[in-house]
Amino acid sequence: MRIVLNPKYDHLRGWIEQLPHTFDNQGKVIYEERNQIRLIDGLCVKRYCSPRWWNRLAYAFLRKPKAQRAYENAVKLLKSGIGTPEPVAYILGSNDYLVTVTSSLTRNFYEFRDGVIAGKEDIICAFARFTAQLHDAGIKHLDYSPGNILFDKKGDTWHFELVDINRMRFGKVSPKEGCYNFCRLWGKRDFFEILSPAYAEARHMDKDLCLKWILEARATFWKKHPHEHFVTDDTFSIGVIISTYNNPEWLEKVFWGLQEQTHPADEIIIADDGSDGRTRELITKYSHVLPLRHVWQEDKGFRKTTILNRAVQNAQSDYLIFIDQDLIPRNDFVSQHYRHAQKGHFVSGGAILLPEALSHALTEDDIRSGNAFSIKWLKQHGMPWNWKMSKLWRNKAVCRLLNYLTPANASWNGGNASTWREYILSAKGFDTRMRYGAEDREFGQRLENAGITGIQLRYGTPLLHLYHQRPYRNEADWKENIAIWQHTKQNHLTRTNYGL
Repeated sequence: MRIVLNPKYDHLRGWIEQLPHTFDNQGKVIYEERNQIRLIDGLCVKRYCSPRWWNRLAYAFLRKPKAQRAYENAVKLLKSGIGTPEPVAYILGSNDYLVTVTSSLTRNFYEFRDGVIAGKEDIICAFARFTAQLHDAGIKHLDYSPGNILFDKKGDTWHFELVDINRMRFGKVSPKEGCYNFCRLWGKRDFFEILSPAYAEARHMDKDLCLKWILEARATFWKKHPHEHFVTDDTFSIGVIISTYNNPEWLEKVFWGLQEQTHPADEIIIADDGSDGRTRELITKYSHVLPLRHVWQEDKGFRKTTILNRAVQNAQSDYLIFIDQDLIPRNDFVSQHYRHAQKGHFVSGGAILLPEALSHALTEDDIRSGNAFSIKWLKQHGMPWNWKMSKLWRNKAVCRLLNYLTPANASWNGGNASTWREYILSAKGFDTRMRYGAEDREFGQRLENAGITGIQLRYGTPLLHLYHQRPYRNEADWKENIAIWQHTKQNHLTRTNYGL
């Protein structure tokens, strides 16, 4: 084990030496995916995951480990007058650790995830000038993304700090290269229309050319590197339709997931098949934080297809995602559907069924923190491993490969599917003769008959499926529905006479 300690913090040497053995029992976890970050007594401690064998080889002969690079880069930034949390120590071993002072800045650029800039113009301009200072100092952050830029106001001045700085480049940053450095940021075009003149003025360049280069870089980057956290320039609106019936406990858990979406839906329509007043009260409770609309019909038995049609008629968005009251979305759920939306197609996603006890035990913090979507966390809470849990993997290349290889058809799954509203209207919506069983597949069949084909997102766009009974299922309805579906398939029907 190798330890490098900032001389200013030599009094912490004993604690630092024991950190690999005590890390899991100290402080508060604030981030946990491949790496884990804990706040411990005013210090921020990041434990890096064990590097893969090819990275270990690279770190041994070609480049320094991440913790060492982050520590040394912090020293360089501070010497150049660029804000970053003060480095305390780094440890190299079976796991590497980076220790810094906890930043006093409390905000980051995730604030711009919803595209709202009103009242924040001064922040954007100050950030542009800060970035110009960074680039003029010959410093380029190679992961200049929203979570790595901290800011806050002290007195009348905006202050900025950079974090996750193991990937930096030091050397001359040309004006064009500087403009390209903004490519990872969230925001709509108007965000960059405010940022670019301030940056251009600070670097003595043409403002129109600056905006052109920024938009050019963003278009190229997001085409080559589609990312679950990207908020686009919104060329179309997107809505979510949630079918529900008398289960506000489950529906609230879905709302918790929707609150954390990196790309918020423009509207969320609750297609209510006759629930009592508890569901209405829940919708009222969350209407101030989510764009909810309640479409209700009288309880006359299972009539999901009828209420879904009414929800579609009430929808105003160009593109619609369908889920049920028992399906909790991961924070990238809406953005994944948005990113894969293509004309002539619908998107077919997947879900992971949770055990009954775990379904009830899930808390708001479990869902909103993202812990519930971690395979490690699920196993720790009693869910045995099965291959379907691989749907939770986030590696884009692996998910693309699995979506290509899976033998499952990219069919319309009512619990996780999306398409353009115009296609739903053209197909006349859902067949209202059908009760529970294959009603979603029959609708999907009509889309396919019209030449609208499925895009497989079984992996990488998961929903957590809460356990529940199905008392409304019966053999007679199932047989009748299958007969309708087969008729649609055999006669190549593209619309129903029993829908919208």
